[in-house]
Parts: sequence; structure tokens; C-alpha cells
Amino acid sequence: MTESSLAPSRWTHTASAEPAVATALRRRLHQWVVELGVRNDLVDDIVLGVYEALANVVEHAYHSAPEAGPMTVTAAYEHRTLTVTISDTGTWRPPNPTTNRSHGLQLAAAVADDLLVDHRPGFGTMVTAVWTDPMTTDRSRSATRSS
Repeated sequence: MTESSLAPSRWTHTASAEPAVATALRRRLHQWVVELGVRNDLVDDIVLGVYEALANVVEHAYHSAPEAGPMTVTAAYEHRTLTVTISDTGTWRPPNPTTNRSHGLQLAAAVADDLLVDHRPGFGTMVTAVWTDPMTTDRSRSATRSS
């Protein structure tokens, strides 16, 4: 595989925080990580972790707003690290551990190497998931040679 046939090392998308949009972004992310050359054993973990964060935005961020606000996904592969950030401008709702639900961020943290949740009143929430060395051996060598 040559460097020119690989997916770009960064993409971003902003859209309304709606279920159909989250589903479309999940499919787009899956396509991108496969084209990027992510190891097969990590593809589903990455897609699951990011989708859980997207689902949280859809379900919780704009719960008291009259309509869904924006959510942004930014994915980047740099320095042997894949970083995906999901952000919104809504209101943070802490998880309620007494229900059968509200475990999405725990699941996302379990499948990522690192997960950071930053929420600030008036600014929204940003979830950053990180995977170190997620690439197949061929892509890692190509990226090292081209750096």
C-alpha cells in the first residue's frame, strides 16, 4: 500500500446532535479508520468508543434545549497516536449510576488507551479518546519513513 492511497490523517465533521447523524458518523469513522490502516483488532473498539460518546451528546447534551445543537467529531492520526474528539455546546449531565444506563463513557474508557472528559458550564463538553500505536505494521513503517 502506498502513502498516496491511504486515507487523510485528519477529518472533522460538525452536524446536529441527532440519532441519524450519530449513526452516519459511526459509519464514516469506521470507513476512515479502515482506510487509514488501523489494526483489525482495534477498529470495532474505536468505533464503539466514539459512538458511545456521540450517543451521549445526542441523548444528554441538549436535553433542556428546544432543539438539538451541534456536535463535532475530529479524528487525527499523528505521531503514532490516533485521537478522536467529540464536542458539543450543550449542558453536562453527570451519569446516574443507579440505572441500567449511563455507562457509555465507562465503556468508551474501557476500549480506549486514554479517555478525557472536559465539561465546563457555558462551553459544553469535550470527550477525547486516544489510541497509541493503532496502525498495522505496514502503515507504521510507512508513516515512520515519511516523517
